[in-house]
Amino acid sequence: MAAVVAVVCVVGVLGFLMMGGGLGPGSKGCRLDVEVEADDGGVAVLSELLPELKAGFINGGGEGVLLGVLLAGDNPLTCRALYRFDVSDWDGGEVTLHLLCVDETGSPGEVEVYVVEDFGPLPASPSEDPIDVSDIWNLVDSGVKVSELSPSKGRWMEIVVDASTVEEMRSSDGHLAFMLKLAEEDVEPGNLYILSTYEYAAAHGGEKPHLTWE
Repeated sequence: MAAVVAVVCVVGVLGFLMMGGGLGPGSKGCRLDVEVEADDGGVAVLSELLPELKAGFINGGGEGVLLGVLLAGDNPLTCRALYRFDVSDWDGGEVTLHLLCVDETGSPGEVEVYVVEDFGPLPASPSEDPIDVSDIWNLVDSGVKVSELSPSKGRWMEIVVDASTVEEMRSSDGHLAFMLKLAEEDVEPGNLYILSTYEYAAAHGGEKPHLTWE
């Protein structure tokens, strides 16, 4: 499984090879950046075991997060992106999630965005061997779908979340969490997006993933 872990970590290397895209969107009202490295990352499962088993990796480190399907050695991995924000100071109204699509490979298609129950801080690096990741992977089943869109390389995505969803889904300690997945995850390896993370923005002098509201 060393090859699998290496590919899960490879986003940190890819970050040095890719351009950071354009400037981030203009902000108005309140703005809230991803606070720490552990608040964004991804979850990946061994595709051939789906849907019965969700064995794979969770990673909160790396300059970018994979969204789609890639080949790690002989093992296809299906990858989803994760973001969380401390919205304790939110006092009502809709919020907008801003994410940069750093790169695109193949034809991954539409992306679905869900507000999910908070999954907590993510580990700085994945485990050496696959683990049961069903607790995080299955959060989409009880989540609220807030958008379906087609990311474009070098462009920011803006996803609006209504106030009732924020109120319903934020955790008792004030966190609002998101999961992004391909609308059709049954695609061949090599069809994926790479989205910006806290680490990518820090390395390239760009804007971090963030929320805004009036």
